[in-house]
Amino acid sequence: MTETKGKKTKKKKRLISISGLVLLSLISVLLLSSCKGIELENKTVEVEGYTEAQAMIIVANERNRYQNTYTDQIWNIKVDGDVSFDKYLISSVKSFMEQIKLIDMMAEERGVTVTSKERDQIRQLSERYMEGLTEADRDYIGADLDDVNKVYTDYYLANKMAALLTSSADSEISDSEAKIIHVQQIVTVSEKKAMALLKKIKIDGEDFGTMAARYSEDDTIDVTLMRDKEDDLYEKTAFSLEEGEISNIVELDGKYYIIKCVDGYDEQATLMRKDKIRKAILNREFQKTYSSFKAENNIRFGEKFWNKIDFSEGTDSHVMNFFDLYDETFPE
Repeated sequence: MTETKGKKTKKKKRLISISGLVLLSLISVLLLSSCKGIELENKTVEVEGYTEAQAMIIVANERNRYQNTYTDQIWNIKVDGDVSFDKYLISSVKSFMEQIKLIDMMAEERGVTVTSKERDQIRQLSERYMEGLTEADRDYIGADLDDVNKVYTDYYLANKMAALLTSSADSEISDSEAKIIHVQQIVTVSEKKAMALLKKIKIDGEDFGTMAARYSEDDTIDVTLMRDKEDDLYEKTAFSLEEGEISNIVELDGKYYIIKCVDGYDEQATLMRKDKIRKAILNREFQKTYSSFKAENNIRFGEKFWNKIDFSEGTDSHVMNFFDLYDETFPE
């Protein structure tokens, strides 16, 4: 349950979210990377690697995306102790591409390939990407059409493999399961006071918001709620209310609540939550196979250029549409 009043926010239950580096566009795309030689810890497999130019396609994309959102001051932030954010981001790009490479290995073992029709689409996508680059972008990245096509092809194959692995998952989420509503509340530790306030509101016609601001013993008045399999009495009562309806007194953990439903169905927030739940389901399904494969084939890129990438270079490069163009060409 997420509660807000004025500038104060208190979180009791968080909406489901997916954070960090999660694989695939069908779940949550963040990064990619590159390399020439690959070291495998548990079993040796011949794997075609990547070049520095291929890595820079995604490095530049992510650098520009973050910098566009947070300005170049973000590179001064320290994460994981004393690691600068630029180094952290480069490491994340590298890690993500290791995952992409590993999924492509899974695809190869299972005979999953990119068809000639798909290759034509990827080639057209690569040409479109290259056409949109400025001279500054080209100088900073250093990649040609074949480099772009290589990265897009590998990325496509990884998504195709993941889609196959999650195709049997039941990811249909109903509005009821994901429903988000907004209520107002009055809270007191006195049942007698709660009964008196309920009478003023329901019998005497006093305004709920005014009564809450004046008499509630909790700073939080406006509350956002989501459906939960283990809803407590408060939430069960709130979700049973029609829009504009006011509850009777709800006793919970030594407090007495009066609840008013302000918005019985936040459509936009509900749709967003449905999408997050669906992605979480698909991710869990994917991890069942991916985790065991990774345990046997732990890829690590060993190229030295990763340590030499400098975000202070190529300051006139602003390209950041690599994934956007992909999603336009291959929507879910």
